[in-house]
Amino acid sequence: MRALVEVVKVGGSLFDLPDLGERLRRWLNQRDPARRVLVAGGGPYVDALRNLADVHHLDPVATHWLAIDLMSATAALMHTLLPEAPLVRNVSELNQHSAAAFDAANWLREQEPNAPGHKLAPGWQTTSDAIAGRLAAVLQADRLVLLKSAAPNPSDRYDLAALAHEGVVDSELPRVLPPTVAAQWVGLRSGAFPTLTVSPAR
Repeated sequence: MRALVEVVKVGGSLFDLPDLGERLRRWLNQRDPARRVLVAGGGPYVDALRNLADVHHLDPVATHWLAIDLMSATAALMHTLLPEAPLVRNVSELNQHSAAAFDAANWLREQEPNAPGHKLAPGWQTTSDAIAGRLAAVLQADRLVLLKSAAPNPSDRYDLAALAHEGVVDSELPRVLPPTVAAQWVGLRSGAFPTLTVSPAR
C-alpha cells in the first residue's frame, strides 16, 4: 500500500522561534504516519534581498534565483534544527526517508521546468509557497501543509484563491497546485497548532 506523502512548507518567518526544532518535532509526532518532504522558506535572508533589490533596482528574475540560493541556507538550517530529517538535494532520494529537509535549488533549475503541469514563473510573485506546491504536484503528493506564523481560525472556510487575495499565500500557489492535492494551513506559533483545511482554487 502506498504511503501517504506530504510536502510541508516551513514558513521563513518561523525561524526566529527559539524552540522551532522542538516545535516541529512535536507537530510531526502528532501527525499520522507519512513520508514528509520539508521545504524551508527564505525568511529574513530573502527579506533582506528584497530590500536590496529595491535599492539597486535589480532584475526580478535574477533576484528570484538569488532567493532560491538563500533557501538552500534555510534548508540546511532546518536540518540543523531537526537533524533526524536529513538534508536532501536530489528529488529521486526523497522516497528513502520518512522525513527530509529538501534543498530545492538544483531541482528548480534542472528538473522543474521540464516536469509536467503548470511551470513556476521566476519572479517575486513566486515564493516558497508556490515552490512547495509545485513540488507537491510533481511528486503527486497527497497533501500540502503550510506551516505559518499566522494562525487560522479553524471555523473559517477558505479556498487558495481567497488566501492569495488576502496575502496569506503567494499568487502563484493557486495556479500551480492541482485540486488532487489537499491543502492545510497550520499556525505553528500557537502551541495548539490550529489547522485549517483549504479548498482548491475556484
